[in-house]
Amino acid sequence: MTGKEEPGRRVAVIGAGKVGTAMASALSSAGYQLVGISDRSPDARGRAASLLDAESCADSGEAARRADIVLITTPDGAVEEACRAVAVSADIRGKKFIHMSGALSLDALATAGAGGAETLCVHPLQTFADLPGALASLPGSTFGVTCAGHLEEWARGFVSDIGGRMLLVDDDDKAAYHAAAVMACNLMTMVQHGAESLCVGLGFTESEAREAFIPLVRATVENIARLGPRDAVTGPLARGDIGTIRSHLQALDGVDPELSSMYRAVSLWGLRLVAERGELTDEEIESMRNILE
Repeated sequence: MTGKEEPGRRVAVIGAGKVGTAMASALSSAGYQLVGISDRSPDARGRAASLLDAESCADSGEAARRADIVLITTPDGAVEEACRAVAVSADIRGKKFIHMSGALSLDALATAGAGGAETLCVHPLQTFADLPGALASLPGSTFGVTCAGHLEEWARGFVSDIGGRMLLVDDDDKAAYHAAAVMACNLMTMVQHGAESLCVGLGFTESEAREAFIPLVRATVENIARLGPRDAVTGPLARGDIGTIRSHLQALDGVDPELSSMYRAVSLWGLRLVAERGELTDEEIESMRNILE
């Protein structure tokens, strides 16, 4: 066991994947006591328990019975079932049940609420590609929190304890909020893959393409952080360079029509950003729109 044994700070983690393990590590470092790690996979819960110096529990209800805070970090499709399994096997009155899905509403914890528990969603706006990266990047992240008004102060302290910032998200807005997170992370990754794939088709290796583009990607992210997307956007759309856009589309249509469709879709939406800058005429923007459509 790790951390200080203080009332209200005993944590059980249901789901021993990258998110659960990273969160458990952060909470342990913040002085919370890990009283049990549960997962359907004996190997997964064993690895997490060993790494975190916590007890491995085959029975999630057993872990929850010892806890004040039950953290459900299973995949989205298993959250409701995991919650139900605990709620029917333990006295959960007064406990706090937290799921960490960005897309699911608090309805996923309805069985815990019916059993007398308080329910929250605390979703890290962070990527968890692997455990070392997750452990390194979690502190300092923003967490989208959904909860009843009387729990906001507690949630703010919980997030602050692990070095995070809190962003309140209405339960009805979860899907749109999570779509925004996907755009900022997953879709950006897919666009980068498209760029690398295009260069591989030209005869470069994946490693050469990645080494070439990563400094550009890093500088772009830094510009967005410093200036915001409107002032960070550059390139042919920002300049109104219709000839270059036309040549891009001709090349992409011949190499990979699906990649060409992605270029068109992102650029069409991005014309809003170009218009907001106010540096091009309406006629120039409309000409680019006609080419892209």
